[in-house]
Amino acid sequence: MEFHPGKCQVLHITKRRNPIISTYSIHGHPLEAVPSAKYLGVELTNKLSWNKHVDNITKKGMRSLGFLRRNLSKCPRDIKTTCYNTIVRPTAEYASCVWDPYTQRNSAKVESIQRSAARYVMGDYSRESSVTTMLEKLKWDSLQHRRATTKVTMMYRITNQLIDIPDTQLIPVKTPTRGNNKRFAIPYTRTTLLKGTFFPDTIRLWNALSQQVVDSPSVDVFKTRVKDVVFS
Repeated sequence: MEFHPGKCQVLHITKRRNPIISTYSIHGHPLEAVPSAKYLGVELTNKLSWNKHVDNITKKGMRSLGFLRRNLSKCPRDIKTTCYNTIVRPTAEYASCVWDPYTQRNSAKVESIQRSAARYVMGDYSRESSVTTMLEKLKWDSLQHRRATTKVTMMYRITNQLIDIPDTQLIPVKTPTRGNNKRFAIPYTRTTLLKGTFFPDTIRLWNALSQQVVDSPSVDVFKTRVKDVVFS
C-alpha cells in the first residue's frame, strides 16, 4: 500500500513544555505537523484534549437540530422524537467510549444538544419553562447516563471476548462485600486526563454493578438490566 504525502500529516502527542519534535517524510516529502487531526470521525489533538471534538459535535448537532426546526416544526411529537433519535443524537454519541468528557464544561456542552431537542419536540421555547421537566415528560435519559451505559456495555463485550480488544489491563481483585465477583483493579492515574480515559473510568463503573447485571447471558440482556442502573 502506498500513501500520498500530500494527504498525510504528523500529530505529535505530548504534554511536555519543551517537546522533542522530529520531522517525518514519505518518499522524500516532509509531512506537515498539525496540532489536531480527525481519525475515524474523532478529532484528536496534540494534548489529548477533547475540547475541539466536543465543540465540533455540538455545532454539528445544533445544525442538524436547526434543520429539523425549519422543516418539521409542525410534526407530531412522536415524529419529532424519532427524527431527533435518528438524525441528531447519533452525532452526539458516535465513538463516545473514546471521548466521554471528564470535565463539566464539555459534558454540559454535549448535554445542551438534548436540552435544545427537548424544547423542539415539546414545541416550547419559553424562557420560563423548565427543560428538566420537559426531559422528564419525554422520559429521556441524560446523554451522560447513556455514555456510561455504552462504556459498561463495551466492558461486557471485552470481558466475554465478544470484541477484539485485549483484556491485558484487566486485573481481577478479590470479591468484596459489595458489587460483583468480576471486579477489576482500577489502574493508577496521576492526572485527571488519564483518570477519565476508558479503562480507569469504565472499570470504576463496572465494579459498582450488581452480580445479576454482570452475569447477563447476552449483550441484549445486559443492556436491559443496566438501563435502570444509577451511575455515580
